[in-house]
Amino acid sequence: METNIYDFQIRVLLSKDEGDFVAHALEMDLVSYGKTEKEALSELDNLIRNQISFAIEKGDDSLILFNAPQEYFKEWEKAHGNVLRGIIATERSATTKKVRAVAIGFTKRDIDRIKKRSRSHRFELGPIACA
Repeated sequence: METNIYDFQIRVLLSKDEGDFVAHALEMDLVSYGKTEKEALSELDNLIRNQISFAIEKGDDSLILFNAPQEYFKEWEKAHGNVLRGIIATERSATTKKVRAVAIGFTKRDIDRIKKRSRSHRFELGPIACA
């Protein structure tokens, strides 16, 4: 078994919705989609890194932590508990979707890379158009 030590983790609820996989980062209330679990998680990882980079550039830590509604944390805990008990999560959530509890971890080195990237990229608003 490989052991990894992370400086922080983001809990992720992974489910399937109308053929696509949905990955929901609970501590940041970010959602991504993909044709596969791997694609949805990869997109979510990118969203998380961009949000952290943006918060660093703006010097505003309130842009990082924005919790999802509590019901999603409860669903994550239930799915995670099922795995810990050795049960494959076959229970249906309140929305009748099969869900998995996973986490995306970040090391200090990952954060240092994000900080370096945020210094080299500038976030600027482009022209805004209203329909």
